[in-house]
Amino acid sequence: MAQRINIPANTPWASLLAYSRAVAVGGQVFVAGTVPVDAHGQLVGDDDAYLQARQVLKVMVAALGEAGAGVSDVVRMRIYLRDYEDLDAVARAQFEVFEHCRPACTVLRADLARREFRVQMDAEAHITASLK
Repeated sequence: MAQRINIPANTPWASLLAYSRAVAVGGQVFVAGTVPVDAHGQLVGDDDAYLQARQVLKVMVAALGEAGAGVSDVVRMRIYLRDYEDLDAVARAQFEVFEHCRPACTVLRADLARREFRVQMDAEAHITASLK
């Protein structure tokens, strides 16, 4: 049986919802939907979609690292936008992180958990080396 590693979510919602920020199992890492907040649940980036996307990516990259993966291991991601008008700003932030590995990516418009959230992302990574 493959070892499972749960990377805890570091937000106030972790005590309400049974979820992990990421789960690593069998050389795969699944990063949960991530919103632009800090460890206290406070919005980061005000009403700026680019800054919000950078915060989301910062949290996701940290979770990947804790699971033994890196940006280059990401094979699929989903970007959820409150409004398609934010696509250029969010895409710019995403491109800064994923320019060299270019994962499969889907962009969707969605109602997000809070009105002030302009973006949410999730990701899947595949690590060729076995997880420790």
